Amino acid sequence: MYFLKDLPTDRNLREFTERYPNMNPSALKTCAELMRTGSDLLAVFETILGKSGLSQGRFLTLIVMNRAPDEAIIPSTLAQKLGVTRATMTGLLDGLEKEDLIERRAHAQDRRKVGLVLTTSGRQILDKILPDYYRHFAKLTVYLDEGERQTLVSLLKKVNQGLLSVL
Repeated sequence: MYFLKDLPTDRNLREFTERYPNMNPSALKTCAELMRTGSDLLAVFETILGKSGLSQGRFLTLIVMNRAPDEAIIPSTLAQKLGVTRATMTGLLDGLEKEDLIERRAHAQDRRKVGLVLTTSGRQILDKILPDYYRHFAKLTVYLDEGERQTLVSLLKKVNQGLLSVL
């Protein structure tokens, strides 16, 4: 989470460039706004999910599985798609299985592997949550037309590419 609500003003940024000559004020302002917006988005996301009793990890696990609900997926693939460790994935799956939202099944070709599928209960909870979830997120971009949405997605992809240069 990015907790800073009081972002630097243009005047602050000009003063910073005098003290820190290598600083790019436009880049700092852009990143601060992006981080602030991202943090606010995450807070909204958590609030929406809180109403359903699901954590972000559990919800995203169900969402990814719902992309192909009739196909089994192996836990390591699911962990990779969510960007979590296998240990974290195991914890998420244990909780989801305990609540009968997913089911572990023996893999058809390799008995050492386990395939995961959504249960009827898992599909039902998504069918209950997703209409409201999608409605909330549509509201977030109500002030953008379709072209602006596509431009924003394109720009965010470029910012994401820049993340690799930071690490």
